[in-house]
This record gives sequence, structure tokens and C-alpha cells, in this order.
Amino acid sequence: MIGSLKGIVSEVLPGFMLLDVDGVGYRVHASVPTLASCVSGEERRLYIHDHVREDSRDLYGFPTAADLAMFERLISISGIGPKAALTLLSVGSVEIIRRAIMAGDIALLTSVPGVGTKTAQKIVLEMKGQLVDEPGESMEDRDVVEALMSLGYASAQARAALKQVDVTVTDTSERIRLALKNLSKR
Repeated sequence: MIGSLKGIVSEVLPGFMLLDVDGVGYRVHASVPTLASCVSGEERRLYIHDHVREDSRDLYGFPTAADLAMFERLISISGIGPKAALTLLSVGSVEIIRRAIMAGDIALLTSVPGVGTKTAQKIVLEMKGQLVDEPGESMEDRDVVEALMSLGYASAQARAALKQVDVTVTDTSERIRLALKNLSKR
């Protein structure tokens, strides 16, 4: 399974980009804001969700681990496929989506083509309990916790492992790596 790709953006097309990694062009689906930020010829690193079905294999790329974690949470809900989840992430940042779910903002969720009232209510119902804020927790810490939770760790486990990470480490990817290291010691 592919976890991330780092390469040169060779083409940006509607709905996906071609990412050249050592001469191999990967077709990576991405949200509208992610595609809009890509420029042909620049080097990009994307977190990848490798979606395998009986009749196809698609790659979905995200600029941050938090975006990937939210995408994977969304597609775990019955009735939400990868395309609908990607469209949801095109509405706004992960933080905007998270706040909409926490507030039960059905109107924002139903503004996405293909997401009706029942599906939006289902998203709120299934995800609201998973997105609980800790008092004083920064957005970066929330990103790390959400990434760890997408890997199957409980919220309490993820937060405990994150507390053991040195506060001077500010890179989100490095904080995730160190938290995983702490979790593997248990």
C-alpha cells in the first residue's frame, strides 16, 4: 500500500494530477484546493490513500496528514464514497469541516453535490463523538491526534502518546512519527 508520494507535478487536470516519481507517472485524485495549489514542474509530497476495489485502484492525495485522516473517516461512513469525501474536503479546510460536523451544520454539508440531508445527518451522528476537542489543544495537536485515530488508535491513547513528544518538535509529520514511536513502546 502506498502511504505517500514525493515527485514532480507533470500535469494538473480536472479532478486529478499526474505526479512523476522517478519516471513513473501516478494519477492522483485530489480536492479542488489541492489541485489549485499545484503548479506543473514543482516538487510535491502528498499523503496517499490507496483505494482498491474489485474493478479499479485509485490514488487520492492530500497535502497534510489531517486531510488524509478526515478523508479516511468520511469514507468509513456507509454511503460516503471517495468522490463524495473529496468533494466535501473541497468545501473548506479540515477545520471548517470538523467545526461543521461538531456544530451539526447540515446546511454546509448538504451544499456538497451528492450529499443529501439524510447523509449529512449520518455524517454528523457518526463523526461528532470522534471529533471531541480537548481544552487548550492546538490545531496542530488535533491534526496529530486525528492522524493517529485514523490509524486505529483511541483518542485517549493518541493524546497520551502526543504528550510524551517534546514540545520543541513543531513539524506535524515528525510529531506523528514520534507519537507512533511512543505508542509502539506500550
